[in-house]
Amino acid sequence: MSYPRNPATLTDTQAGAEPSVPFLTQSHRNGVDQLSRSFARQRPLAILIGEGRATSRMVIDEFLSRLDPDVTVARVTRSCETTSEFMGEVISALGFEPKELGLDDLENIFSMYLAFQKSHHQRTIICIENVQERDWWVLDKIRRLVETECSNQFGLMLLIAGQGQFKELLNSLPLSAVIDAAGRRISLAPFTLPETREYLRRTVEAAGDKGIDEVFEYHAIPLIHELCGGVPDEIASLASRCFESAKQKGVDVVTRDLAKSAYELGRSESGVADFDPESTMVNVTSIEPRIARLVVQLTSEDVRELTLRKGNILIGRSKLCDIRIDSEFVSRRHALVSYSPGGATIVDLGSTNGTTVDGCEIKAHVLVPGETIVIGNCRIEYVLDEELQAHFEKAEQAAEIELNL
Repeated sequence: MSYPRNPATLTDTQAGAEPSVPFLTQSHRNGVDQLSRSFARQRPLAILIGEGRATSRMVIDEFLSRLDPDVTVARVTRSCETTSEFMGEVISALGFEPKELGLDDLENIFSMYLAFQKSHHQRTIICIENVQERDWWVLDKIRRLVETECSNQFGLMLLIAGQGQFKELLNSLPLSAVIDAAGRRISLAPFTLPETREYLRRTVEAAGDKGIDEVFEYHAIPLIHELCGGVPDEIASLASRCFESAKQKGVDVVTRDLAKSAYELGRSESGVADFDPESTMVNVTSIEPRIARLVVQLTSEDVRELTLRKGNILIGRSKLCDIRIDSEFVSRRHALVSYSPGGATIVDLGSTNGTTVDGCEIKAHVLVPGETIVIGNCRIEYVLDEELQAHFEKAEQAAEIELNL
């Protein structure tokens, strides 16, 4: 049998026909609807946080397809290291020829373009993906464009999307200065198990005339889903490795064992090394005092909250763990969350299958509010209670004033 190769996106495969309809989960549809509402309300900024590049790209494509033809869209996909390169990409996407133009000329052209759009009551969207890979100067230009739109109302909306460290960037300058202009951030959830099965079914059927049950052993799919944490890009990558491994072994069916060996091969190729938690120290002295909690999603229906207090939270399969995850892919003592007034850190305790934070595998990591920990099929979000934190800070200030008196 010929297996599909490199099923890198949600809606197509490189070896087969494109599925008849885009694969939109409920979370994706909600994301598209929220983008549409942000545009209708003329917000100058929309923030899209996805679990993988393919997820964000598919939602953006669907949102843009719903726009009226008179809306101008500039998509910046190339990595830009300077403001001039970034503005050159924007101007080029709008249909101008930016060759050999300096930054001042590029910005003058863009200003005249926005004035023209405003006088003709037409809207413009600048879409910037993979923002976590952009240089600081580009992030600062995004900030200035948002501030310009807030002041002048040219009909401009910036749609910024990213993964991984994107959440951390949103909480620091220069982007933190303008995130309120976006209102609520739009977060895309990873696949549920049924959605993973449906995605793999479409991948298989797009590549040939065989059904999913002829290609995947039934219990292999839950394993693939759990190992990848439901992240579409990871599922696509692991499925591709499974197909390649099956082809090399001369077998027609992807079994649990084959999927597990393909996953372990991918980990070894990516250079994930064994970790001794006692040999690693994490510096949290620079973090401001925080009052926080963990939102723990064990299943789609089992969601719990755990208020963080000073001390350690043990996560794993053992009955002695504070957060117990009953899964063979979770180690007995898998990870440890340490919390103090200085902040929160998570350390992987040398687990077999690893710990990820916002899609990045970690050994030890200082948590940032809004980041999501994935262990097996369990998702844990680190949440900072802003109102409680503000109250705490005011109480501290009042105490200091009282002491100074």
